[in-house]
Amino acid sequence: MIKNILFVYNQVSKRKRKGIFRECIAIEEVDAIRQALIETNNHILSLDLFTPEQLDEFVNRHQPINLAFVLAEGYKGIPHTLYSGHGAAMVRKQLNKYQIPCNFSNIESMEICRNKDLTYTKLREKNILVPDHFIFDTHSRFNKIKILHQIEKIGFPLMVKPAGGGDSIGITPKSVVHNLQEIKNRFLCLKKELGPEKLIIEKYLPGREYTVGVLGGEYKKYILPIIGFPEDHGIRYTSTKNKEYKMRDRFEIIYQDDERFKKLAQIAINTFDAVGASDVIRIDFKEDEYGNIYVIDVNSTPALSRSGSFTFMASKVGLTHSQLIKLIFYESVIRHNLAPTYFLEEIVSRIQAKLATYHTYKDDEDVEMALI
Repeated sequence: MIKNILFVYNQVSKRKRKGIFRECIAIEEVDAIRQALIETNNHILSLDLFTPEQLDEFVNRHQPINLAFVLAEGYKGIPHTLYSGHGAAMVRKQLNKYQIPCNFSNIESMEICRNKDLTYTKLREKNILVPDHFIFDTHSRFNKIKILHQIEKIGFPLMVKPAGGGDSIGITPKSVVHNLQEIKNRFLCLKKELGPEKLIIEKYLPGREYTVGVLGGEYKKYILPIIGFPEDHGIRYTSTKNKEYKMRDRFEIIYQDDERFKKLAQIAINTFDAVGASDVIRIDFKEDEYGNIYVIDVNSTPALSRSGSFTFMASKVGLTHSQLIKLIFYESVIRHNLAPTYFLEEIVSRIQAKLATYHTYKDDEDVEMALI
């Protein structure tokens, strides 16, 4: 049965996709994702989201809507919602009023994943390693005595970054600080750039960084081949991320026959469950000087652009960008007990046939996992 699918996003030109609009999607990428959704044989209703009032008016005009495929990080007309850590949940709360189910994780999980202090709390409860850290609110004045007391518990060097949002907003090489003056400089710089927001100040981990993509749900998960960044890659921030797709021949792709894969995959599965994720997340890991692996970020709305790292990892198992979008969409349809179109079933069965050639196992709770 053909369904009305609301496709919600924040669209900007490539030239404007920077600074506070870094979380928005380039127009060309929106078009590619829309085309993949159209190919599921559903009716796609597209909305470039600016304000809550615009969303209300659009939904009321196009009811019934069976499912929302939401890539919007907030409201483009209210820029701080794009990076405050609350925008993705706000959009889902608004759609929930109309009883419209959404893709990706639920409201509570979005709040957890988009606020790093909440993420770290949830992970620590499950004995998953996260950096030692403390929160500093830029609504307050810079209190040297209070800061020093917290620093003494952790020690330099430290990493200073916004507690909310993602996609490296507010992160530069200067985010790694070695003394109190450098912390104060970052405090003032971020307050000027983003306004009064919470900062997370954490122990800087000097080791190698990895990123892991997880697809699926409560009972079955797919772990994509893992990216190991070069040991000399340095801090990943907007400028370097924009260039990463040109230097992927330097990335190490870690497959399921590697012991490191098995270790990272199990932490990724535990993290997915700890934050209550659904459909898809991307997790960033970093090693300390002793090789211990820490979670440094959990992205519940990973970029799904054609040049993004998630798409790149999926390509290593033979999935095209269009197939990746269809698989994520299918996971959402099934999770919400909506009958997929026959056409979508056929497409996904071919995609899953590719995935079925990889190792599967059951964990201690007899939950089937597919490690790809």
